[in-house]
Amino acid sequence: MRRRRLWIAAGVTAWVAVLLGMGLWSVREDPPTVPEQRDIAAAVPEVQRASGALIAAAADDRWALRLGEMRFAECSITPARPGSVATRDLTVYVPEGDARAALDGIAAGLPADYRASVMALRGGTRLSLYADAGAFIAIDAEALSVDQILTVRVDSGCRPSSATSGASDPPAGPAPAVFAETLTALGAAPATTPLTRAVTCPEGMSATTWVADVPPVDPDDGPRGVPGGTTPVWSDAAGWAYRAGSESIVVTTGSESTQVSVTTDCAQ
Repeated sequence: MRRRRLWIAAGVTAWVAVLLGMGLWSVREDPPTVPEQRDIAAAVPEVQRASGALIAAAADDRWALRLGEMRFAECSITPARPGSVATRDLTVYVPEGDARAALDGIAAGLPADYRASVMALRGGTRLSLYADAGAFIAIDAEALSVDQILTVRVDSGCRPSSATSGASDPPAGPAPAVFAETLTALGAAPATTPLTRAVTCPEGMSATTWVADVPPVDPDDGPRGVPGGTTPVWSDAAGWAYRAGSESIVVTTGSESTQVSVTTDCAQ
């Protein structure tokens, strides 16, 4: 009887060892099944990858683009467990009435495995884009059909925080000539050093936005620096945006400063 108990104890011990071994192997080898299994530093490269795919999909001569910076915010994984979320916006400026066409074009241009779709609700007046970029990264946008400024966001979802964010844009080259030309047209020093925001496109080149704040201009003066024969895709009291080949020029006005941005997309 005692020998039988020893055999049972040995068997249980061996089985526990097998289960522990399988658990350790699974932790090391199996891919994550929920976003909480990857911290924010691991999510950032995936946000960058999806942002590159997004700006490539949005490249179109009919609208102007502006790439936002990577942003981080606090969030709650559970009521007792804080976390971090990383997002990156692409702002798309479109002519009046083209919001649906722009979102449809972006959805069609994203990789097929993102399964991107656009839904029109309330008689087509409300638009919603959603895509699953993999690795628990979402791409989404909400807009009205009459909007001319669309914000498409890449979102990591709430992740465990990490000591470092891992955020790093690829190197950006010098700003295109149109950047200095626009500054000059606004009465600012053409040698103003811009901030840069960049992502790597699916084909390997970089898409970059150069940004600078300059003294405020009178919005009643209308668009400045727009080449003759070029019609802005968007223009109102808050600024203007237009295309010049593969470059998007956006000027937004404010009471304290005016912001100038020039973006080269993946079709450069």
